Amino acid sequence: MKKILFLFLISISSLLNAQEKAKKTPEEKAKKKTIEMVSTLKLTKEQDALIYSTNLKVYQSIQKYDTKEHSKKDKKKQKDIAQSLRDKEFKRILTPAQFKLYIALDKADDARKDAVKESKKKEKKEKKKDDNKTDKKDKKKK
Repeated sequence: MKKILFLFLISISSLLNAQEKAKKTPEEKAKKKTIEMVSTLKLTKEQDALIYSTNLKVYQSIQKYDTKEHSKKDKKKQKDIAQSLRDKEFKRILTPAQFKLYIALDKADDARKDAVKESKKKEKKEKKKDDNKTDKKDKKKK
């Protein structure tokens, strides 16, 4: 009995750790984003430090806002404001060629995210249709 309880507690704690790891800190997010930018935009050491600082400020701002009770619309608006400020900083830090490439990559990433959202919506809609068809067939059989 003690062994079963012990195994149960271990499995619960490992599940909780997995959930905690899923949420990244602003520092982790900023570091990851900066590393991506360093490799794609060929940043200098000075640019690297400034970009990291800017990314960190943005992610901290978003996290602060997300912890409070706000509607999805308000959270989206706050993220847009933070990203707009980030873009202004990036324009100051990056060379014109780097900034142009950054904007192009950002737009491509947004398009990819939108496509993923759309495909998920379609899948959900189709599943709902299939579920309704199945329900209707089951009712007819009865």
